[in-house]
Amino acid sequence: AIQNDGRLTVLRYVAWAVPSIGFIGTVRGIGQAMSQAELAVDGNIGPMTGSLGIAFNSTFVALLISVFIMLAVSLLQRSQDEQLVKIQQYVEDYIIKRIVLV
Repeated sequence: AIQNDGRLTVLRYVAWAVPSIGFIGTVRGIGQAMSQAELAVDGNIGPMTGSLGIAFNSTFVALLISVFIMLAVSLLQRSQDEQLVKIQQYVEDYIIKRIVLV
């Protein structure tokens, strides 16, 4: 059980890091949009809205990827847990009973 949990550590870290990377993209996009605010004041809002679009798209994509990674981690962990339960049941039914009978 400890080994299985340890093997999932990297996947959990990736699932945590992906939204953080998306938020970094959001901050970068908003910063870029703010640097183009002078153009927007002059009436040209295209560059600013493009940068904001990139900012929010980066968050959306990161969160979407995170949802799928967390689903995969959850399914993998459930599969590992079910396997551990089966092993425990086998040990109790076939090995411990034979040791007790001897």
